[in-house]
Amino acid sequence: MKKIGIIGCGWLGIRISKHLQSQYELYATTTSEEKKSELIAVGIDAVVIRFSDDEVTDPLKNKSKIQEMDAVIITVPFSKRTPIDQLKTRFENISLFLGEFTKPAFLMSSIGIYPQLNISMDEGYMIEEHLESNLLSIEKLMKSNYPQINILRLAGLMGDNRVFSKYTISDPDQAVNHVHYEDICLIVEKMIIMNISSKTYNVVAPEHPTKQEVINYQKNITTDRLSAEQKAQRIISSKNLESDLGYVYKNPDPKKFNDKK
Repeated sequence: MKKIGIIGCGWLGIRISKHLQSQYELYATTTSEEKKSELIAVGIDAVVIRFSDDEVTDPLKNKSKIQEMDAVIITVPFSKRTPIDQLKTRFENISLFLGEFTKPAFLMSSIGIYPQLNISMDEGYMIEEHLESNLLSIEKLMKSNYPQINILRLAGLMGDNRVFSKYTISDPDQAVNHVHYEDICLIVEKMIIMNISSKTYNVVAPEHPTKQEVINYQKNITTDRLSAEQKAQRIISSKNLESDLGYVYKNPDPKKFNDKK
């Protein structure tokens, strides 16, 4: 059985782990003894390692174990709101832990890297000065140290307890760029099976209803309000991933992410 390492097993990492554990032997890092116990309770080998700048634990202590993995998935958060020096410290600690890892690897990045322009954008958007500098810096550092790494730019994460209609919103006529965690799990699994490396993909559900449309559907609100005149919207496209992988989203419509199957 192949072995997969999940670095930074938080909200998304736990769901990826549970999806993969029937087919792979898993090893995860998490940030607390409580989370470690939860992972071990469901049969996932886990260790506490904090890669953040303010609570660094020794990333070298468990380094040998990660070298046994056939692939690693990095779900440690790299937020554009975090100062770049803190993000670089986080990156350096992860790099110490990974060492000279040469097997398949995945970095969970974000579509927050793209500018707030009301156009359709894919991974080919090349006006670098428009891209979010913190996220771009981390992606470049990761690719420099681990050229085989796949960078997945995730849309807004939804599913389970993340229900969009529970959030306070602004600009209700703005189109959403969301993704259900289940599709992320399936995409990562497919890329591992296909042995894909050195790719950058947007991971975004292909349908883009407005925020208000999502909320109305999820709250069973019917309205006689006429649709607003169609306006240009910020749409992040996942077509390259769909084409290259032959992938069809299991959850294409963000309105229906929380429908009972």
